[in-house]
Amino acid sequence: MSDESSGKSCATTIIGLIIIVGGFFGGFMQFFWADTYDVGTILFYVLVVPMISALVGIGVILYGMRKSVGQMGLIRFVPNRQMTAVSREKSYVYEPPRFCSDCGAAITSEGIEWVGPLSVKCPYCGATLSTEKREI
Repeated sequence: MSDESSGKSCATTIIGLIIIVGGFFGGFMQFFWADTYDVGTILFYVLVVPMISALVGIGVILYGMRKSVGQMGLIRFVPNRQMTAVSREKSYVYEPPRFCSDCGAAITSEGIEWVGPLSVKCPYCGATLSTEKREI
């Protein structure tokens, strides 16, 4: 993050805080200076003016921080993609078939002979069988 963008972010944060604090104190001061006992006016000065100033101040602060937050990597928006926290690699294992496709005999993993990286030999008829890929 450059010093210039850091300075702009700091300045907009200070301006946003001034808007928030000024709106809160200004609303309450208007309440005391007003010569009215109308409940609507009182609620406007005590609730609405401070709330609007808080929203405007927070908007100014977030507007100033938009570049610095993106550069720090705190917010990542990727449109049209599913966001995942951790991507895991898939693991696979190759298993021999349970039955021989030629003679129909049951094949166990103990009594087989591997004839290649992905093929086994039937111990009964000698046929070469492809292994089955299974995700772990």
